[in-house]
Formats: sequence, C-alpha cells, structure tokens
Amino acid sequence: MPKVIGEGTIEEKVRGKIYYIRHCIGKDPITKKYVKSPRRTVYGNKAEARRQLELYRIELEQGFANLEKVTLAEYADKWLERRQKSDTLSPLTVKRDGQHVRKIKELLGAYLINEVTTATVNAAYDTLRKEGRTASYIHNVNGALSLVMKSAVREGLIPYNPCDNVDAPRQKRRERHALSLEQAVRLASDLRSEKRNGHIVAVWLALATGVRRGEALGLMWKDVDFRRKRIFVGQQWAHDKKLRAPKSEKSMRWIGIDDGTVLFLKEWKAQQAREMEVQGMDQGRETPVCTSSTYGLIDPNSFSRWRRQFFVEHGLGRYEEVTQYMPNVGCDVTRQTYVGFNFHELRHTQATLLIGKGADIKTVQHRLGHSSASLTMDVYAHAIPSNDEAAAEMVGDMLSGRSAEATTRPPAPAPQTVPAQPAAPAPAPQSDGSIGVSKELIGTLLAQLPPEKLVEMLKSAV
Repeated sequence: MPKVIGEGTIEEKVRGKIYYIRHCIGKDPITKKYVKSPRRTVYGNKAEARRQLELYRIELEQGFANLEKVTLAEYADKWLERRQKSDTLSPLTVKRDGQHVRKIKELLGAYLINEVTTATVNAAYDTLRKEGRTASYIHNVNGALSLVMKSAVREGLIPYNPCDNVDAPRQKRRERHALSLEQAVRLASDLRSEKRNGHIVAVWLALATGVRRGEALGLMWKDVDFRRKRIFVGQQWAHDKKLRAPKSEKSMRWIGIDDGTVLFLKEWKAQQAREMEVQGMDQGRETPVCTSSTYGLIDPNSFSRWRRQFFVEHGLGRYEEVTQYMPNVGCDVTRQTYVGFNFHELRHTQATLLIGKGADIKTVQHRLGHSSASLTMDVYAHAIPSNDEAAAEMVGDMLSGRSAEATTRPPAPAPQTVPAQPAAPAPAPQSDGSIGVSKELIGTLLAQLPPEKLVEMLKSAV
C-alpha cells in the first residue's frame, strides 16, 4: 500500500469552483524521487476540495495489502467504485462502466492483474466475436478495460497496459444527421402551431440554441435573460433525475437567443404562470422553463418517448419492426424500433446551419459547449459539402490561371426578394464572455427559403 506523505496539495483552477488535488505517495525505489498520486479534479468550493483531499488520502492508504494476489475482478470493482463516487461523470457513463466491468470480470476476472497480457486480452475478444458481439461492443469493453489497466499502471500494480497493443476493432464514427433548412423551417412552424407545453419548448430550445436534452430540461427561469436576449446553461437534469453540473467546464455558458425565441419564451412564460395560478401554484425564478404536467421537472425517459412520437407525427421519424439476434437469449428477437432523427441531432442541425452560413468555428464551439474548437471542427466540418464544393471551385480557379482578384472576390449579393427590414440596434456590450455573433443568425436562417416556398410550407402546416 502506498504511504501518503504530508497533507497533500490543493491547486486552485477557478476560484470557488474548480480545484485540483493530489498527494505525495513516497519515493520511487529506483529513481529515489518523490512520486505524486494522479491529479483529481474537484468541482465545488475550497472546503469541498479539502474534504475530497482527505477522502483521497484514505483511499490511497487503504489500497491493496498484497499486490501479488490482486485479481482483475477485485481491482475492476475498486476502479468502478471510484467512478461511482466521482461527481464529474454522468450517471449514464457510470451505468455503462458497470455493464462493461461485469463482462470484463466474466472473461478475465479470475486472472491476477499482473498476469493479464496482451495475448490474454486478445483471446477474450475472440470469445466475444464467437458470441456474436458487434465490433462496437468489443471496442467499448476494450475502452473500459484499458482505463482499468491504466489506473493499475499509475498505482504501480503492473508495469504496462496490456490493452495498448490488443487487436480490438476501431469503432466506426457514427454518422451524424442534421435537418435540412427546409425541415428545420417546417419543424419551427409546427412547434409554433402546436399547443404549447414544456415538451414543445424543450424541442424549440434545442433547435434554436443547440442545447443538450439535459440542459434544456434543467433550465430555470432565473437562467433566462430577456433583456440581453440570452440563456445561461449552468446545470442539467441528468439521466438519474438529479440536477448536476453540465457535461464539462466549457458547457457552462451563456447562449444568445434570437428575437423569435425571446417572443416564444415570453409567451410560454405567461401561459405557464396562468396555468400554475389555476392550480394554486406560484411561478418563480426556480421554476423550470420546461415543466411537466404537474409543473415540475420532466422525466428524461418520459420526454424521449414523447419526442419520438412527436417526430413520427411530424415526418421526422417512423417505427419499424426489426429482427435481430440477441446473444443473451440465443435467438432472433423481433421488436418495434424507432428510426429517424433524435433530439441530439437538433444540435447537429444548429451547428450545420451556422457553419454553412459562415459562422466562425469558435462561435459554434461556444454555443454547443464543446471543450475545444478542434472538437467542433472534427465533428462538423465534414457535414458541409457546399463549403467543400466552394473550396474546390476556388482551387480550380487558381490552377486555371484566373486572377487572384477574381478568385478572392466575394460573390455578388443575391437580389432582395423581400422588403428590407429596419436595421436592428447594435447589441449591448457583454462582459460575461458570451458570444453574440450568431444570436440573431439562427433565427434568420429560418427565413432564408424563397418566399413562395415558405408561404407554401406555412399554409400546409396550418
């Protein structure tokens, strides 16, 4: 067991919000240098960081008494226990970790952790293939096992991670779908014409701002700033029906909203207040924006069932009977499956429309709450074929010897087909770091179709 030396260290990342903690666990017997424990992140105030530092010390000192007799099953259980106590992981992630650990224990649990080799792991994955497991499933199990073994390396139980060189299939990037502009316009029209409730409002928020499901369902009226036309994402209503911090530090953000969304939310707030008054309830700052029929937070699973049916009714999905071999029961099983757009793909729609209309990547990253602009580029750049076609034309112009001026000259603006609108006043300066470049853009995207087409669609939607 490691011997913890001293009281440990607390490093302030964001004052009063985020801290890093770690302990010194003695000297390396070979290098004679002091060794530090892996750094952990604590979300909370400094008092919480001190509490977590002490818990971390106890965890390190308990460890395993006999490192030579630790089985993979024992260590995987301890790893999972730490994950379950973490405040930084979503309940769904922890649930999936548990499922993967059960399979790891079934395949390799009896092995001593220092006896697990790359060949051993490859043999286990061959067994999964014979069971009919998909490449995606094996990839996910390998991911969990790799994390377990990486933790064991850090704690000095094994010299290297046997998963580094295993023959595990790479997971194919899931194809992302986004609504076309025409589909987005029709959905917006349908949402306006439906009887308004918390479920309808959640879908509108995702289409207009790109928020995640949990972020929409966890939004309170105190987070809506009508004067500055923005909303604040500071929490999410998680899978386990608990209010938690957003997915990452960057996910805690202000998002600008367009005038249409301001009006939509104001109308809904007034309607919600009247309905609550009839029930003898008061609407307050802590009232959820997206309320259930009893004016509390909406059950995430119940919302997903409603959303699938709503999308089917509005031409964005369908139900199909699918027959699939299920290894757990050893036979084919036929069930009804939803096929179509999901809620998360409204985020993809937001990003695709914005990038396609020229919004810069940093703005899109901010609106979506991605941890980095490179992630936004990696996920969404391939979804804009029109930009790629324009780039191809630009290269062709250059190679054909056309002038640089002709190559770089911006295209002439299209003739106006609608009466010009008065210029909107410039937005007030914002000192909170919110990005307002696209706060009006997403609203105006829905007005980009030719007028005759838009009129036709609106008539058919009424």
